[in-house]
Amino acid sequence: MVSDGKRSGRPRAGEERLSREAILIAALRIVDDEGIDALTMRRLAATLKVNPMSLYHHLPNKAAVLAGLAELVFAGLELPDPGDTVPWDDQLKTAARAYRVGLRRHPNLALQVLADTSAVSNVVVVTMEPFYRALDRAGLTPRKIFEAANTLIDFIHGFTLGEASVRAETFELAPDLLARVQALPSEKAPTLRRIVGELGATGLAYDFDSGFEAGLSTLTAGIAATARAR
Repeated sequence: MVSDGKRSGRPRAGEERLSREAILIAALRIVDDEGIDALTMRRLAATLKVNPMSLYHHLPNKAAVLAGLAELVFAGLELPDPGDTVPWDDQLKTAARAYRVGLRRHPNLALQVLADTSAVSNVVVVTMEPFYRALDRAGLTPRKIFEAANTLIDFIHGFTLGEASVRAETFELAPDLLARVQALPSEKAPTLRRIVGELGATGLAYDFDSGFEAGLSTLTAGIAATARAR
């Protein structure tokens, strides 16, 4: 039998450089550009120009790839403890802003993380520590800490999904909202008519950064009131 000079199991060209990190970086690029549905092990192998079977030495299936992507994105969100020199509410806002930034950089992956608990690896869970730490310093009970942290995370998730659906820094809540409200009979929604009228067309434009800060301030104020009421 004539040998072709290759040993059984020898990596193909390009596979020598294959690593878990290289696979995840390529997978994240696919997800960012085309969405979760575009990510398959075969597509990933084609992108890396390797044999699909070689991927399984590093990541056994697509679920493992998604969990690895969550680690890749969220690994930088475990904020260091600033100590008591920084007020708890400032710590909380810093954690919320960092979490939002992590999600909005990769909105397609964010959708997956929110919808699939298998993608929530230990790294993602640990990113909750800054929230719990700040809320604990606020003086809340364990139950209130748990509830407040979940409420904040739900707010950030929902806000991020809204941003992802628009993919712009600002947008009009409804281009014809002012005209539609003004056309209502005078007895219909009088408070809405007055406030929308006072804001005018320019006042109805929505800026995501300002909207996030407004929501975050409202939630933080409510948490502070809860802590004082103990």
